[in-house]
Amino acid sequence: MTLTLTAEKIERNRFTGLKVENSTFHHCDFSGADLTSTEFIGCQFYERESQKGCNFSRAILKDAIFKDCDLSMADFRNASALGIEIRGCRAQGSDFRGTSFMNMITTRTWFCSAYITNTNLSYANFSKAVLEKCELWENRWVGTQTLGATFSGSDLSGGEFSSFDWRAANVTHCDLTNSELGDLDVRSIDLQGVKLDSYQVSLIMERLGVAIIG
Repeated sequence: MTLTLTAEKIERNRFTGLKVENSTFHHCDFSGADLTSTEFIGCQFYERESQKGCNFSRAILKDAIFKDCDLSMADFRNASALGIEIRGCRAQGSDFRGTSFMNMITTRTWFCSAYITNTNLSYANFSKAVLEKCELWENRWVGTQTLGATFSGSDLSGGEFSSFDWRAANVTHCDLTNSELGDLDVRSIDLQGVKLDSYQVSLIMERLGVAIIG
């Protein structure tokens, strides 16, 4: 189906489980909608003239797929997003505060599931987000807000981390290989279990004034 919708309030079950391709949603309100297993492919959720995105707050995004979409300035606050896939998208300035990517088994045990890959997350807000052991590779993280976020054990390889505050988030046990690490200072960050490649290590050592021979 191909649609063009403007300033519509989306009914709760209108798109549940459907595949929506090459459609345009300007100023649309998906808040509280059930988008479980819904696929959006090549869709536009951002209106350039007003520089506003769509509202997905409190939506159910379990196993939802966004592929090659423009999600810039989208509001995902307090959405349920276990198993969400965001691939090859633009999501600059999107707000993921309070978004849940986890399945609580008991109060002390949980697992997270999200696939956010090859996506522009510049200036997005992931403050206090929990994205442990998730696939988060080849993304742009330029100026992304991650205060109090936990990425422990996730695959962050191939990322671009310029203007990124490494002290803000937990990146222990992450795969950072093949990433541009920007201003990463090993003296102020917990890098326990982190994977780096030899080129990255040589750059970090150079910054500390250590010469690596051979």
